[in-house]
Amino acid sequence: MVTYIFNGKVLPTFKEFTLIGPVIAHWNDPIDPPVSIVMNATLRITKGLVEILCESNLSGTEEYDGQVHLRANDLARTLVNCYAFGKGMGLSVILETVIKPDGIKYNIQAHRPDLEPLVTVLRSGHDGGLDIQAILPIVLTDPRIFVAVNDLVSCVTQIQDAPIRCGRAIDAIRHSMAPADNRKQGWQAMRENLNIDLEYLEFITNLSKGPRHGDVIGTTFSANRETIKRSWIVMNRFLEFKKRGNQRLSLSEFPLLKN
Repeated sequence: MVTYIFNGKVLPTFKEFTLIGPVIAHWNDPIDPPVSIVMNATLRITKGLVEILCESNLSGTEEYDGQVHLRANDLARTLVNCYAFGKGMGLSVILETVIKPDGIKYNIQAHRPDLEPLVTVLRSGHDGGLDIQAILPIVLTDPRIFVAVNDLVSCVTQIQDAPIRCGRAIDAIRHSMAPADNRKQGWQAMRENLNIDLEYLEFITNLSKGPRHGDVIGTTFSANRETIKRSWIVMNRFLEFKKRGNQRLSLSEFPLLKN
């Protein structure tokens, strides 16, 4: 077993939050068969500061580190959410640093470098800069898209929420493409204008069905990562469509997305 030590804090700053004694949790879960994660975690909160000591059978790769972080974050969120529920307060928790098995302390940055090049709608010139003004009016004036973009960004830090949030973001795009009372027309307009095959979208919507109805069992880490990637691509195409005055995207520039 190897050791990870996570540190973070309750937000907003709430120094009155101190646990009497540690909270201990254990996992023995399949992640990508035949690989399983076995992990023990001990959590302490003192004056709003969080420490989680994790002992895990996995280490050495970014994905395995992500699995440990996922469960440590779940433990912290669960405890803070229960406390906030009992107090009627709006609290959250963030894990900011981790000491990995190599003994080095790392800042935790929720970053998917593979997603960045997928966002063409914000690219400005050849310097890699972002032109936020290009889409700000689109996102700010349409509450559906405002929530959808927020959902997608939240998935990067809370990957376990990806099926629900990505499914909701794709639905929001559909709503924005056609009258809300005509689902069939919305999906058709979305596929035709953004050059997306039905099965490509169904990967996202099918993964969201269980979690959106309260059944969160059965989704995998790798499937969640894939649904985030696909949703990022679809959102980029939708914003390109809006930025170009609601003009259908050309196949030469945006080839058909399919499985």
